[in-house]
Amino acid sequence: MNWNRERTASLRCRTALAALLVAAAAPAGAADDAASANAVASSASLAASAPAAATSAPSPAVLAARASLERIRALRAQRPGDGLLAYYQASAHVALGEREAALAELRSLFGRRLGIVPAAGTGFDSLWADPEFQSVRERLASEEPRTADAPPSFRLADPRLIPEGIAWDAARKRFLVGSIAQRKIVAVERRGKTRDFSRPEDGLDAVLGLAVDARRRRIYAVSTNGFEDSARTARRNAVVVYDLGRGRKVARHDVPEALQLNDVAVAADGTLYVSDSEAGSLFRMRPGERRFTLFGTAGAARGANGVAVAPDGTVYVTLSTGIGRIEPRDGRLARLPQPDSVVSGGIDGLYWHEGDLIGVQNSTNPGRVIRLRLADGGKRIDGLVVLQSHHHPAFVEPTTGAIAGSAIHVLANTFVGRYQPDGSVRDATTVQPTTVLAVPLRR
Repeated sequence: MNWNRERTASLRCRTALAALLVAAAAPAGAADDAASANAVASSASLAASAPAAATSAPSPAVLAARASLERIRALRAQRPGDGLLAYYQASAHVALGEREAALAELRSLFGRRLGIVPAAGTGFDSLWADPEFQSVRERLASEEPRTADAPPSFRLADPRLIPEGIAWDAARKRFLVGSIAQRKIVAVERRGKTRDFSRPEDGLDAVLGLAVDARRRRIYAVSTNGFEDSARTARRNAVVVYDLGRGRKVARHDVPEALQLNDVAVAADGTLYVSDSEAGSLFRMRPGERRFTLFGTAGAARGANGVAVAPDGTVYVTLSTGIGRIEPRDGRLARLPQPDSVVSGGIDGLYWHEGDLIGVQNSTNPGRVIRLRLADGGKRIDGLVVLQSHHHPAFVEPTTGAIAGSAIHVLANTFVGRYQPDGSVRDATTVQPTTVLAVPLRR
């Protein structure tokens, strides 16, 4: 992922985090969604914030934005109907101060109902006070069909948590939620009663992805300081394992090769997969192994975030321009083909459910939950159903969810964008307790 300077830590910790933008991914040698998108995300804020040069020489940020623009144009020549690329091109124009060109690209999305609605912190902040930009944004928003508002499942009383990951323990009928700011895991029992699950002596950093292995009664938690200032002196990335029955840490698997781990998923046979968003890689640990090793080609999944595993072991990972499918035998990654009516980029949490993928989207709009219909044995996306539209009043940087019963329970207002590299929370007194929404899995 790439993040703007104002939101360095929070934005690096999740794609989602309202500024995942375009740290896309494509395998080496393929049309390089990653290179084009990745550079736009970083240069969008850097070019806008760079002081005017004393000479006529363009700044490195401007040069990067220009290079990004050319790469996006090359991709659009291959996929002319891809509306998400138009959105990313608009962001590139904003980075270069090209207001009219940016607005023209956004207007080209009118009537398509792709779920693209620029959100604050996703590359358009320099235009945010522009009345014409707001008019374009409001039209895009108004064209999107509104779903019924999903009801709250429960609320977390402590606003200081800044949660990012959530998992469901079916045996104990409880949710487990990871905290970035408090560096811990909490258990939410029936009726919303919350207690600490992890202990201070467990040595957790910011907790991101969580995954429950119901068969083996384990929960796996990503612990990282990769997006914090402290990583400059001692970078820490690990998957920490807990016994769900005893509520005790039983193992810690450090991944020293990683830059910033993000999400974790477990396959039916117990194989673990964890994404490294900053490096654009995945790591794997199979049953009987004691350490994670690189899975596939390093950097082939640049911008990797949410991970889901199908019953047959096929791995899916979120990319800024769509979804990547990874062969479990050799780690080869390919972006899933999809119709031009589908925008599957900018997803944070990703989940397998009855042959489809469920995603929590948060950088191409203020937040929505979608179901991606898979076809051809999971090798392409056939269509998209909006389970919860961006209109929900609770949405403030939604990140992930946990499937329980007939709903996915989504962290709706995480305020992850307030978390700072020094470990503080910006404007902490105005952060509200997190609402978890029960979004139906079918519409």
